Amino acid sequence: MSGSYTPTVEGRHIAVPFVVAAGVSPRGTRSAEHGTRSPTSFFLLSTALTLIVAACGSDAGTSVISSQEEVFFVTEDGVRIAATLRVPERSRPGGVLLVHALGADHHSWDLFAARLQQRGYMSLAIDLRGHGGSTRKDGASLVFEQFSAGDWAVAVNDLDAGKSYLIQRGADARSFSLVGASLGANLALRYAATHEDVQALVLLSPGLEYKGIRAEPALADYGKRPLLLLTTEGDSYSASTCTRLKAKAPGFSELREYPGAAHGTDILDVSTNAIEQILQWLDAVVGRT
Repeated sequence: MSGSYTPTVEGRHIAVPFVVAAGVSPRGTRSAEHGTRSPTSFFLLSTALTLIVAACGSDAGTSVISSQEEVFFVTEDGVRIAATLRVPERSRPGGVLLVHALGADHHSWDLFAARLQQRGYMSLAIDLRGHGGSTRKDGASLVFEQFSAGDWAVAVNDLDAGKSYLIQRGADARSFSLVGASLGANLALRYAATHEDVQALVLLSPGLEYKGIRAEPALADYGKRPLLLLTTEGDSYSASTCTRLKAKAPGFSELREYPGAAHGTDILDVSTNAIEQILQWLDAVVGRT
């Protein structure tokens, strides 16, 4: 697929109009291994910050207020995607789309996304279709456990809508990066392979194949753009995949291997260096603009 889809969004400042109109609070539940957060306190903070941004306006030259919002938009094929948007205190920041692993949700990126925001990047962490708050398509329910290989293949539409949403909200289209974990890493690679506006790619625990999404053919199409691979010594499938992808990458690529057997975003929780190393790498290859 070439080009980009402009997603349908629910309101100018999504966090406030959606919650007030629908009468529901933003999701506050994380996966079991990551604990829980208070939806009430999050909603109050998000609402206050969103109203400040709305009051200031979005035209060039106005003040930019750091904010965090629970947002929703619709993909080209009708899937309603839930996500967390974090906006830094700068105009036209570099944009980073975060794609989680199978069975996780966008909250698995909370720690990393907060650091991206502090660093000056705008990030959007999405719930892939069938996960978290992204379980509706044209009124029907989506359950990822029931997905076929064909269902996973069209999940790249979630990434396309997420990229378009980031740019709509003010991210610099010339400085756009994808970061994916496990299945999300393979989806990120497949999407980037056919979209040259992805300037850089960070893959945590990719596999040669997850749910029919193969890495090697996409790597060849991704070409010479920058690539960062992260894995752990004890995650044998991912470690061997990263070694193979590093050897076959036609352009600039780096491989970071950490002790232990953590997989996906768990690498960011157990390694004291991984987050800072990713941030330094992004600064070097794409910059915060």
